[in-house]
Amino acid sequence: MSDPVELSVVLPAHDEEAAIEGVIRDVVATVRSLAPGASEVLVVDDGSTDATGQILDRLAAELAEVEVVHQRPNYGHGPALLTGFARARGAWVGHLDTDDQIPADQLAQLWTRRAGADLVLGVRVARDDPRHRLVVTKVLRFLVGRFAGRPIRDANVPCKLISRDLLEEALPLLPADTFAPSVGLAVVAARRGRTIVEVPVVHQARPHGESSLKPLRLVSALVTSTRQTAALARSLR
Repeated sequence: MSDPVELSVVLPAHDEEAAIEGVIRDVVATVRSLAPGASEVLVVDDGSTDATGQILDRLAAELAEVEVVHQRPNYGHGPALLTGFARARGAWVGHLDTDDQIPADQLAQLWTRRAGADLVLGVRVARDDPRHRLVVTKVLRFLVGRFAGRPIRDANVPCKLISRDLLEEALPLLPADTFAPSVGLAVVAARRGRTIVEVPVVHQARPHGESSLKPLRLVSALVTSTRQTAALARSLR
């Protein structure tokens, strides 16, 4: 029998060779401080075409906490995140992205607030992103509030902690092609009366490369996410 895991952190990754090693090392240092000897870091390499996969394999051979899942072809951020959630063993499951916009040490802010909570969400209070992304976030905040039946400031934030109990309840409700699982998790938690705690986190400009979600793709993504979340909300009535 494997040792119990207190904290799992899931990170989807796609073509992040410039930043990935520093991010993973920072995450490992963070989980070692929060759950010494009882943590794991699950990185889902989602069809990367650069050296991301090779770098991750090297880190997994060096760092005991790191496990890499190579997902082929590229299915997208949402499906990659769900793959990681399904493999996570922790009593608490965290999520960070590999673009380094939210530093790994921000998980510690959430960790201290988990008592009595089912879902701990980071909130990007001062967000350093292009204007079109900020506009879409405002629209999404309004829509999520309607679907969840309560206001949630940053449901799609890539910095969160999820209790094992909530994750096991929510995962069967989220199809494998869900575009924004974070939004679905928040809606399930709110509709099922779970305790959601919101904690401000640092957000910084993307240090390497550019996001693949340009304005037109972002609008298309918003439409897809809205359709899927509306269907989820109907199923929870």
